This record gives sequence, structure tokens and C-alpha cells, in this order.
Amino acid sequence: RGFILLSKTNRSLLPRIARSLSVASAMESSQPKPKLQISVDITSDVACPWCWIGKRHLDAAVQKLSQDFEFNIHWKPFLLNPHVPEEGVPLADYLRHKFGQQAAERFLTGQSPIAQHGQAVGITFNPSRLVVPTRKSHILLDYAAKEGKQHELQEVIFRAYFAEGRNVNDDVILRELVSEVGLDADRALAALGDSEAIHHYEEGVKEAQRNAVTGVPHFEISLSDNPSIRQQFSGAQPIDTFVSIFNRLRMLAKV
Repeated sequence: RGFILLSKTNRSLLPRIARSLSVASAMESSQPKPKLQISVDITSDVACPWCWIGKRHLDAAVQKLSQDFEFNIHWKPFLLNPHVPEEGVPLADYLRHKFGQQAAERFLTGQSPIAQHGQAVGITFNPSRLVVPTRKSHILLDYAAKEGKQHELQEVIFRAYFAEGRNVNDDVILRELVSEVGLDADRALAALGDSEAIHHYEEGVKEAQRNAVTGVPHFEISLSDNPSIRQQFSGAQPIDTFVSIFNRLRMLAKV
């Protein structure tokens, strides 16, 4: 018992079986390993310069680890300046009122920490822009999420606002920006007057308040198939911080 007697015929099959097992093993080892699914939820405002810097840091980390991870990135709304008038306020006036003359001059002349960190990731902030309401941008970002274009549109809006100094509260400019990422401009802008889209945006703003998010960008990073395993933090953390968090989640996924 426990032994198999091989006939001459069976013995002749052994080399063929061994070759088949070897080929099957080689094929199995050559199959790419499934990537770990990571969810990244970012609470942010279009008017937040640190949010663009933080996005650039995140993008660099994602690119660095793209062989091992698949990232599901979602942007959520936050209002830094909920009471800014529809026509906007010149940036210089806004900075002087909020931070004082000295801090405003440092930013406007490119000597502030924000300007320096921006330059490190290829961003030059345009000082000749208006601080405008960002409600429309948030509603369009929600719409873009349904079309799989949210992360791409976020970069385009950041660039238009901060680098090019364009008014992202202007429907004509917003039409150009959504078209740039391949969205149907008429359908996208229709969301600005859609009661369901407006309600979804307002609930997103309230969610940030309920979660006690007081500073942006705020990142919540988790395993997509187990959201209870997560890390969260605020601020435009360095690229290495993102890489470390992603690798830590990979270790926790194996536990």
C-alpha cells in the first residue's frame, strides 16, 4: 500500500509527464502577479496650492510603484474660501487681508515655502490671478469621476488656475478645460444646474466637516478590498512618505 507499480508502458510516459509538469510550472511562474489594489481618497480644494503640490508628490509615488500596485484615486470637495464673491478677489488683496503684507510679498515674489516647493515639482504659481469660488469646479470634478476622468481633470484645473491664472469660475473657461480631457462639454456643464449633482457636491462638503477635516490636502489611503486597513494624514507630504505608506499597506495585506 502506498506504492504504484509501473508497467513498461507507464515508465515510458514518465519523461513526457515530467516535461509537461515543467512547462506548466514555467507558465505559472511567468504569469504576472495580481497588483495590490489601493484606494486613495483626497479631500481638497481647487484653490489650495498645497493640494497641487501634494498631487504631484502622489503622482510621482504612484509612477514609482506602478508595477506592484493599482491605484484608485478619488477627489472630494472642500471649501477654503466659502464666502469669496462670484467675481473673485485679486490674489494680492486676498493674501494681504488674510496673511499680512510681509507674507503676501514673499508669496507674490516667489520667496515663500509654497513657491519653492512648487518649483521643486515643476510648478510656477502665477501671482496675477483672482481668488474665485470653486463650487463649479467641484461639481465638474464629481461629473468627471463618473466618466473616469477626475484625476486628469483635477490636474488640468490646477494648472489653469495656479499656473495660467485663469478664472475657473467662468463657464467659458470651464468648457475648454473639460473638453481638454475628452469630456462632452455640454453634458458636463449641464451638471452645474442639475439638482442631483449640486446635492452630491454639497453632501461632499458636509462629509469633510463631519470627518473633522480642517486642513487640506487630506489623504485617506486604504486597501481597496479591506478599507479598515488604512492610513490618513494631512498636508503635501514628500514622495517618500507616500511610498512608505503604500509599502506598509502591502505588508499589512499579507498579515
